[in-house]
Amino acid sequence: MIAAFTSGPNGTVLVDLRSAEARLLADLFGDLLDLLADDDPQPPRSNEVDPLAAELGLDGFGDDTPTARPDDPALARLFPDAYPDDPDATAEFRRYTQADLTAERRRRANVALESLERIKGGGRLSLIPVEAAAWLGALNDLRLVLGTRLEITTDDQEPGQDFGPSDPRTAYIPVYYYLGYLQETLVEALSG
Repeated sequence: MIAAFTSGPNGTVLVDLRSAEARLLADLFGDLLDLLADDDPQPPRSNEVDPLAAELGLDGFGDDTPTARPDDPALARLFPDAYPDDPDATAEFRRYTQADLTAERRRRANVALESLERIKGGGRLSLIPVEAAAWLGALNDLRLVLGTRLEITTDDQEPGQDFGPSDPRTAYIPVYYYLGYLQETLVEALSG
């Protein structure tokens, strides 16, 4: 039987993970952390301080160099353009937000990964509400990354529908569905 999140006592969320499920999730969260480590949202530093940034307490951002859109499509999906019709405004928005957004995504993945350490060989995992919220965000991030790798562009699209029979990405289609199932049961557990 596939693991499902359920409501536990005192606002906790429970899930019974088999060893293989725990290893898979640990590998995926580790891969997500590696992907996020490759993202360097900080612009180059200079000695010149942006007066507005200093006034707003954002003076640690260095020069006026906007942050570019990530080259990796999965990172671009995690950090979409804030202003699709205005590349300059989007770059400026990234300059002030991407470092914090990246740090938050890393934090969530780390919380999920650290909680899995409690059940290395599988077993019942009990998450306090703050951990469950981190898991929800990290599962969503994983699905966005995997969906991008599977070339999913619309809500009604079947993953891998355009792949050939020997495309190695087809092995990740069940993982995509599994993550969606976990995410759905976690939302239900948090709501109940």
